[in-house]
Amino acid sequence: MSTVRAEAEIDRLIGFYLSIERASRDMLAAAQDSDWERVGAIQEHCGVLIDQVRRLHGRVALTRAEQRAKLKIVRQIVQNEAQIRRLAYPWTERYEYLMLGKDLGPGAGLSVS
Repeated sequence: MSTVRAEAEIDRLIGFYLSIERASRDMLAAAQDSDWERVGAIQEHCGVLIDQVRRLHGRVALTRAEQRAKLKIVRQIVQNEAQIRRLAYPWTERYEYLMLGKDLGPGAGLSVS
């Protein structure tokens, strides 16, 4: 299928990315509250949104400005996801420190016993 310049489709695509970003923020807040059931429910909703993005992704052509806006949103989603992962699996930071020699930076609060 060829890509087209359809403003409504582009708005829908960007809107789905924004919805995923909002949901990732909500998941992060739930993870910070240790409400893992809510995290799972929001994650399921994200799956529906991601399916919509996949359907639209190759059908529209984004301008450079739209691509930059999308990339900014995706970066925020990835940052939120990383924070959620750290809360869900706190041992991973310790593993990276011990096994991979990664510097966790000042104030990481990890001590090697």
